Amino acid sequence: MYKLWAKKIKHNKIISSITVKNNEDISFSEKRDKCLKEICQKFDLSVPLWLEKHRIEFSEFKYVTFYEDDFIDDIDFDKLEIELIDNEKNKK
Repeated sequence: MYKLWAKKIKHNKIISSITVKNNEDISFSEKRDKCLKEICQKFDLSVPLWLEKHRIEFSEFKYVTFYEDDFIDDIDFDKLEIELIDNEKNKK
């Protein structure tokens, strides 16, 4: 199972959070993209820009932070943090 935890943060406090799962037999990046789209849909947000810095951060730390500049639309929070909390591929 592939599971992401997303948190909207304002003034260093979590104002809302959700987890999304994906059990499809697709690549790691496809699962990530589908989960990110689902997170944004549930939070009623535009999908943030996925830049090279985000890819590096996520691949190294299994964690990524999106700030206001990463979104096309205005946001009512300071940042969106997304963390990989389950990836059965990493388990032995």
